[in-house]
Amino acid sequence: MPPADSTTRRWGALTAVTLGCAALVLLGITGSEPTTPASHGARPSSNVGPWYLVGLGDSITSGAGCPGCTNFLDLYARDITGATAVPVGVTNLGVPGWTSTDLLTSLSDPTTVGTVGAADIVTVDIGANDFLPMLETALSGQCGGADGLSCFDSALGTLHDNLTAILDRIRELRGGRPTAVRVTGYWNVFLDGHVADATYGVLFQRTSGALTQRVNATIQSVATAEEATYVDLYTPFKGPDGDDDDTPLLAPDGDHPSQGGHQEIAEALIAAGLAPLRVRR
Repeated sequence: MPPADSTTRRWGALTAVTLGCAALVLLGITGSEPTTPASHGARPSSNVGPWYLVGLGDSITSGAGCPGCTNFLDLYARDITGATAVPVGVTNLGVPGWTSTDLLTSLSDPTTVGTVGAADIVTVDIGANDFLPMLETALSGQCGGADGLSCFDSALGTLHDNLTAILDRIRELRGGRPTAVRVTGYWNVFLDGHVADATYGVLFQRTSGALTQRVNATIQSVATAEEATYVDLYTPFKGPDGDDDDTPLLAPDGDHPSQGGHQEIAEALIAAGLAPLRVRR
């Protein structure tokens, strides 16, 4: 998700300060004095760093499908440090196949409780696997409803309720300390790109695209209501009109991000800023 005389050195230093300040303004994290660190869970947490990033989610977060790739969490942490000079530790708790119910349940596990309780930055990527049980019904044309998506309604409701509980739980575990919670959407809840065309047929892309938009709307609605930040991944992968071919951003399985895809995710996260975290000017 880079020997001079004294004049040259002085101008180099001024340039570095200027660029660093510009990066901090972009991230929206300048301007406050440090707060007193509070201990919770695995490590002390501070508003001014070093920071601890925890990724929660499914196989997208885990990095499945792209062996050897640098995960978006590591790219995101690197970019934060590059812009702020604040060290960022990373723990990846993504689990392939997890649903929103699985993630919610995990937030009662003592180890996860301590890890999330110490996290200054939390990314949440969850929900796509909630819809897999209805995929065959949709492919057979039996989903129902004017838009052919009625069989997914129950899962959308479950995602809404579970994600609300997940974000409530993160807030509870953080105990009111400043926390940058970033909740990502999806480019597609099922396969995408050339692999999807070959597997499901081109016409099904309309159905999966329409469902993905409803899923993303649900995720965004919950994130907004819970005062977290929604991070759109549909547009970076599919374009503003949703008709870009995102095959180059996908791993060979057509499901998970390629290295380019991980980079896009990291860039979308960094563009969202880090509020309410701040660093000393």
